[in-house]
Order: sequence, then C-alpha cells, then structure tokens
Amino acid sequence: MAPGLDLATIVAAFGDVLQPWSLLVILLGALVGIVVGVIPGLGSPMAIAILLPFTFALQAEVAMSMLVAIWIGSISGGCISAILVRIPGTPSSVATLLDGFPMAQEGRAGQALGNAVVASLIGTLISGIILVLLAPVLARFALKFFFAEYAAVTIFALTTVAAVSGRTLSRGLFMALLGLFCATVGVSEQDGLARFTFGYSPLMGGIGLIPALIGIFAMSQIMHEATRSDIGGARVAARLERVLPRLGDVTSNLVNYLRSGLIGTFVGVLPALGGGPAGLISYAQARNASREPDRFGRGAVEGVIAAETANNATIGGALIITLTLGIPGDPVMAILLGGLMIHGLEPGPQLFRNHPEVIYGIYFSVFAGIIAVAAILLLAMRPLARLVDVPRRVLLPVLFVLATLGVFALNNRLFDVQVMLAFGALGYVFDRLRYPLAPFVLGLVLGPLLESHVRRMLSFEGSLTPLVTRPIALTFMILSALSVAYYFYTTRKRAGSEQTDS
Repeated sequence: MAPGLDLATIVAAFGDVLQPWSLLVILLGALVGIVVGVIPGLGSPMAIAILLPFTFALQAEVAMSMLVAIWIGSISGGCISAILVRIPGTPSSVATLLDGFPMAQEGRAGQALGNAVVASLIGTLISGIILVLLAPVLARFALKFFFAEYAAVTIFALTTVAAVSGRTLSRGLFMALLGLFCATVGVSEQDGLARFTFGYSPLMGGIGLIPALIGIFAMSQIMHEATRSDIGGARVAARLERVLPRLGDVTSNLVNYLRSGLIGTFVGVLPALGGGPAGLISYAQARNASREPDRFGRGAVEGVIAAETANNATIGGALIITLTLGIPGDPVMAILLGGLMIHGLEPGPQLFRNHPEVIYGIYFSVFAGIIAVAAILLLAMRPLARLVDVPRRVLLPVLFVLATLGVFALNNRLFDVQVMLAFGALGYVFDRLRYPLAPFVLGLVLGPLLESHVRRMLSFEGSLTPLVTRPIALTFMILSALSVAYYFYTTRKRAGSEQTDS
C-alpha cells in the first residue's frame, strides 16, 4: 500500500463516490459515453475534451469520476453499432463485429448484445481489481519496455492474422500486407519523408484510422445491403425472447473472461496500443483455445465475449501507467492528465502520497461507472436490438448520413469522407471476392506501431538483435512463433479429421 494510505482514507473515498451528486454525475457521464460510442467517428477523446471545461467547478474526485464514466461508456457503447449494423462505433469494437454482426444476422442480436455488455462489465471489473491491487508493480514492469519490447508485442499481435483469416490464410496475409502498406502512406515521423502521396497534399497526414474503419466495414455493408433486391424488407428479424446472457454462456466462458481480462489489462498498461489490438489478440487466443475454431467469424458468442472483455479491460491497465507514473498512453489519458493538472494535482508517485483520496476516488469511479453503463445498456437492450427490424430503405440512408457526419466531424475535412468512401468501395469488392477484412484492419492499426518501434530500435541499437537478446522481447517473439505453430498444428489436425470422416 502506498505511503499515507489507511483504511479511513479508502472508506472516505468510497463514501464520496456513493454520494447522490457523485452518482448522478457518473450516470450522466455514462449516458454521454454510450451515445458517443454508438455514433461512429466521435470517440471518447472528443467527448472528454468538450466536457472538460465543465468540470472546472467540480471537486477533483467528482470531475474525474465523470470523465472516467464517459470513457467507459464510449468503449462499451461501441459494441452496439458494431453488432447491429457492422459499424465499429470506436476502434476498440473492431474485433466485436467479427462474430457480433453474424449473430445479429441470424436473429441473435439480443444474445450478442447481452453477452457483450456482461463481458464489458467483467473485463472492467477484472482490470479495476488489478488496478487497485497491483498498480505500482505493473507500472514498474512497464518501465522496462523499450523499442524492442514494443516491437515484439506488436509482432505478437500481428500473429492474430491467422486467427481472423479462418481457412483463407493466404488471402488473410495478403489483406494484412495491404493494410500494412496503407499504414505507410503519408509523411514518416522518423525522417519526415513523404511516402506514396503522389503529390496529393491531403495524403501527407496519412490515412485516418477511423475513416478507414468506417469505410471498410460500414460503407461496404451499406453498399452490400443496397444492392439486394428486397430493399424494402426488414434486414433481420431480431429474436428478443431473451436479452440477458444464458447462464450457460457465462459459466462456459469463465476461462475466456479471465484470459481476456488479463490480456486487456496488460495491453492497456503498454502505451499506444489500446482496445483495438487488445480485442484482436484476445479474440485470436479464444479461437485458438476453442474446440470448434471454425465457428469464429460465423456467429460464435465466445468471440464477442473475448473482444469485449479485453477492450474494456484496457481501461484499468491504462489508468495504472497514467496514475502511477504520469505517462499518458493515449489521447484519452492525456486529457485525463490535463484534468488532474487543472485541479492542481500532479500525476505520479507523489499523487499517491499527497492525495490518496483522489486516487481511490478514481478507483471506485471505475467500478461505479461500469455498473452504471451495464445497467443502462441492459435496460435499453430491447429497443436497441429492434433497430435491426427497421426497413433498409429507411435504415441505410440514416446510417450513411450518420457515418458521414461522424467522419467529417473528426477533423472537419472532406478528405476524410473521401477516404471513407474509397475504403467502402474497396471493402465491398474484397468482401464479394471473399477476402477477409479483419486482417486488413489489423495491418492498418498495427503498421504504424511496428514501423515506429522497429525504426527507433535500429536508430538506437543499430540492429534487430535486441528482439532476441532482451528477455521480455525474446519472450514475446517465442510466443509469436508458438502462436503461428499452433495455428498450423490445429489446421493440419482438423484437415486430417475431416479426411477421416469423409
């Protein structure tokens, strides 16, 4: 326990969070976060940045509770549009739609949403408990990561290409390489050279992740739906007999919850990765551990649970490194740090010593925030799931307008809308040709991280040998090799059993 903390401080912080005013602020923050998460392109950084000035008059504990609740709500709310209409509300929801949307198409939207909400709750609780118990220890461990370790973790994350490619590994590798290529477009951060811009100045800033994500998944799906002959009919008949997860779904996924929660927390501790890679890594591990891996990508509830548990678990992990060391791992954390400093608080070890009530107030607001988010989402489950029954002639134009406005609002640039439409056409073509889209997104998300860490490692070390000479980096390289080997082993074993059956 950090210096200066005692039971009285913890009890007082817990009591402050349970005050009616604090609970109301957390509830409002959760509502705002859910709305932000559902609308593609907005994202929690924008919402928190806009509402930050309104926290100036609040006590530090209450202000941080509201901001944390917005963050939790946006990550959890992103699953709604991902499952119902194949639009990742936030980048963290990319892995969720891989099985969530097929479940909705089969009329299991309520089951997918219910399991996603419970997984979000459990993932946040797991990371919150780890945050309370092990924050200083994990923060010191994260300090041991340098360029080689980050590069090795990114390489390990890229091995999930095998899992999200299904039986079309060659096509999946092609799509991942295409995503890596698109990630190189723009001015290099390392040497300032323009790459693949063809003299077109808007490309200098690279291809935006959010416009590309919405284009590759949402716009391509809108195009696919618009080309169907029964344009006036309902998209999916949602079965709403049960919106809460079945007891069997929960009990059979206990290991999945724990594994995904630990993965998400660990990824959250590492700056610049975030919920998207965490969800994909966890999804791949769930598929590898499954006795029926072929169900993944076709409506496996285990895939939804793995993705949502992991991406929400990054919340506690990110708070660990931010509060204990004052290192912002992403834009949300940078804004939260700014909120602390506005209230005269300096993040880091001294914050634990001088203002323990703030630290524990943030801890308890994480638990209160996810409970509020889960309650709101579960209560609104039936009307949300009924969205899939809206006639497509009404739904498609509305989705198109919302996606376009959300993308344009990112930077107030028409170029982002053009990127969205271009990637929508690209996604539509590849989808029709049965090329998996998830590996492309994986390459696009992880490409900049891999390039940055590898090039910095080459600059400082002069070679790639730290990948195998530094213990932590070597561990992740071994895990990468084992992950690929396990994929080929299970593929060969499955092929052999199919030949025997035939």
